[in-house]
Amino acid sequence: MRVTTGLSFDRSVRYMQNSNARLESLDRQYNTGAKFATASENPTGMGTKLRLDAEIASYKQYSVNAGLAADQLNLEETALSSIYEYMLHAVTSMQAGVNGTYDQANFNTVAQDLEETRDMLFNLMNTKTAGGEYIFSGNQSLIPAFSRTSDGEYICNADGGRRQVKVSPSVTLTTSDSGLSVFEKAQLCRTASSATAGVTLSYENSDEFNSFVNGYTNAYDSNDLSISVTGDAYTITGRGGEVLQNGTVSPEGVINFKGLEITMTAGVNNAVVSLDPPANDNALNTLSAIIDVLRDENVSAYDKAQALRMGQVSLNSAKENVNLALGHVGSRLSNIDAVINSNDALSDIKTEVRANECEVDVYEVVAALLQEQNALNVARQTFSSVHGETLFDYIR
Repeated sequence: MRVTTGLSFDRSVRYMQNSNARLESLDRQYNTGAKFATASENPTGMGTKLRLDAEIASYKQYSVNAGLAADQLNLEETALSSIYEYMLHAVTSMQAGVNGTYDQANFNTVAQDLEETRDMLFNLMNTKTAGGEYIFSGNQSLIPAFSRTSDGEYICNADGGRRQVKVSPSVTLTTSDSGLSVFEKAQLCRTASSATAGVTLSYENSDEFNSFVNGYTNAYDSNDLSISVTGDAYTITGRGGEVLQNGTVSPEGVINFKGLEITMTAGVNNAVVSLDPPANDNALNTLSAIIDVLRDENVSAYDKAQALRMGQVSLNSAKENVNLALGHVGSRLSNIDAVINSNDALSDIKTEVRANECEVDVYEVVAALLQEQNALNVARQTFSSVHGETLFDYIR
């Protein structure tokens, strides 16, 4: 085959063009660090890259979500801790008020302290985020969790919703608790009543009576207690005729049963005492009721002390709900730390896989780039030398 000048010229030009293309590709790889730029260069590789890019971006967003959730939970933990401390202070103040030597001035002082505590609790229950959202309002975050009516009653505006955020592909974390479950559903001190004439009830030991009623009552059966007195002896029976207690009536006609004082006037030998159904309310209303009793000069010191004892039981129930919520928040914060570490580890693994699949080795690219530049320079010099000669050069 005869190689013509035109054919030699075309081959040389084509070789230099291909070399320039390879050089341009290597230069792009060196500057971008990517093995390929379009799907046409490597369809499978581009598909892998896009999938890994999406997964890595997802893990970054999960980490952002986890950070925001941690901030929200830290705020809730701070608010709940403060609420718990104020409730504990209120219980301590009420314990001090159960004092037989207190006069009206002392009760007014206790009432003032409880009022200030109630107002602080009200503010804390309406804690807001930096964005102005109420953290205890459930899904209605723009509405205060609690508000006060014109007659002084505190009502809960929160719904039962709990806000959640996805912090990993398989983990959704609760970032706020509703005030409806944390504050509103605090069980009040259990009470009893009697329709029998000549029978009065009072609470000598509210804790003991509360524990008994919670353990004894049955929502599907009778909760009445029958009292029978013969001479100075009495018998108290419950459902099914079960004897719960018997003993001797005091000279004052008083029977002490599980912390409940039952006073029966002379001539009353049989009575029925009904254990009242459980009732719930928030600590704000509990404190308001106690404050009103303490400031009422027509209420005896004995009745005020009894109200304080019952108030302690009710507030301890509210305090226990807050303590449980604190435990849940602490558990979620621990989970967030584990999730963040897991997300970071998985993101690093995906990044390494992407680098192996889609990114070049810089040292290899530099070596190839230098080699291709040298080859192109030699091709240019050869082209110039061969195609720069004439027939006269050949004859010489």
